[in-house]
Amino acid sequence: MKYRVHFLLIGMFLRSACAAGFTSTIPIECTRPRGHICVIKSLPPTDGAKTSIAFPDLSKRTTLRILEGTLNNLTREQTLQLHPVRNLEMERLGLKSVFIDPEFEKLHLRDNQITTLVTKSTSNFALKLLDVRKNLLRNVSLLEHFDQLEQLYLDDNQINQLSVDMFAKMQNLRVLSAAANGMMAIVPPTRVLVLSKLESLFLGRNGLKSIEMEKWQLPSLRRLQLHNNNLVELTGMDEFDQFYDLMELKLAGNRWSCGWLQHALANVTVKQSSNDNEGVVLDKDTDCSIENVLGICCSFTPNSEQEEQRIFQPEINQVRDAIRQINTRHDAFIQHRNEKLKELKEDLQRRVDNLRSFLADQEDELERGKIQATQILKKIGEAETKSAQQTSDVAMASNIEQQRKQLVHFMVDMKNKLHRQANDADSLWVQANVEKISLEQREKVPLPGN
Repeated sequence: MKYRVHFLLIGMFLRSACAAGFTSTIPIECTRPRGHICVIKSLPPTDGAKTSIAFPDLSKRTTLRILEGTLNNLTREQTLQLHPVRNLEMERLGLKSVFIDPEFEKLHLRDNQITTLVTKSTSNFALKLLDVRKNLLRNVSLLEHFDQLEQLYLDDNQINQLSVDMFAKMQNLRVLSAAANGMMAIVPPTRVLVLSKLESLFLGRNGLKSIEMEKWQLPSLRRLQLHNNNLVELTGMDEFDQFYDLMELKLAGNRWSCGWLQHALANVTVKQSSNDNEGVVLDKDTDCSIENVLGICCSFTPNSEQEEQRIFQPEINQVRDAIRQINTRHDAFIQHRNEKLKELKEDLQRRVDNLRSFLADQEDELERGKIQATQILKKIGEAETKSAQQTSDVAMASNIEQQRKQLVHFMVDMKNKLHRQANDADSLWVQANVEKISLEQREKVPLPGN
C-alpha cells in the first residue's frame, strides 16, 4: 500500500509537470571525445516544444559539424551552449532562422530553408566567412554589420535587389558571390566604393539589365562573372583592362551592345589555349545570329521591351556582310598563322632536341674524359709512389753496399793485422826457441874449476 501511494504521487507530479509546460532534453555527443572539431552524425528527432536538444560540452572545441538531422531554428539560447565554438557547419538541416553570435568566425549554412538571419546589431562581429547558398533569403541588409567578412556566398536565394553600400566597410572582402537569385537590380553606391582586396565578383544567372559601375574601384579583381543576365552595357565602365589582374571573365548570355562590347574588350588579351601563360579566360556563346565580339553575342540594334525595332536595316545588312567577310578572312588568317606557328614550333622543337642530344653526347664525352683523366692521375700517383719507393730502396741498397764495403775493408784490415801479429808471434817463438836452446847449451857446459 505504501509503494502504491509513492507511485501515485510520482504520476501526479509528472502529469502536473507536463501540464505546466515542462520540456525534456535529448543529449547528444560528439563522435570523438577529444579534438578541436566536434562531429555529430545525426540529430535526434524532436516533437517541437516538448523536447529540445542538449548540445555536448564544447568548452574545448572550436568547430561544430552536424552531418544529418533536422533543426528548425538556431536560437540565441542555443548559441550560448556552443561557446567557445567559432565555426559552425550546419548544412541541409532544414534551418529557417539562425542567430549569429558575435564570436562566430565561419558559418556554413548551405542548402537550408533560411528566411531570417538574427543578431545583435550593436555588437562587433568576428565573422569572416558566411555561406548561405541555396536558402530562401530575400532581405540581406543585416550583412552590413559584418565588416570583417572575407568570403560571402549568397547564391541561389531570392534576393531581388542588392545595395552595394552595405559592403563599404568590408575592407577584407575577397569573394562576393550572389549568382542565381533572379536579381533585377543592383543599387549603385552613393559614394565611391573601394574594395581593395576583392578578387572574385560573381553576379551571373540573374535578371540584371544594367550595372552602374562608375563609382566602383576594384584594383585586385581577378574573376568577374556576369553571364546569363540581360545586360546591354556596364554604365560608367569603358574597358575591362582597367582590372589589371583579371584572369577570368564570363559575359555570355546577355544582350550586349556590339559597339560598347568591342570597345570594352579592345585591349583585353584572351587566352587561346590552356597552355598560354598570359591572358584572360573568356567564355563564349554557343550560338550567335551573326554579330559577336570574341565569341560573345551582341547586337547593333537597340531592343525595346514591347517591340524590337530595327533602324537602318540596309546599312545593318551591309555591316553584317562585311563582318561575315572579315570573320571569314580572319578565320583563314588565324588558321594559316596557326599552321605556320605549328611548323615553326615543330622545327624549333627538332632543333632543341638535336641540341639537347649534342649536349648530352658532349656531356657523356666529357664525363668519359673526366673518368679517363681520373684513372690516368691515379696511375701517375701510383707510379710516383712506386718510383719514390724504388728510390728509397735504391738509397737503402746503396747505403747497405757502402756499409758492406766498409765491413769488408775492416775485415781485410783485421786479417792483415792478425797476419802481422801471427808473424810477429812466430818470430818471437823462433827467437824464444833460439834463446832456449842457447840457454840449455849454456847449462850443459861445465864451469872451470869443476
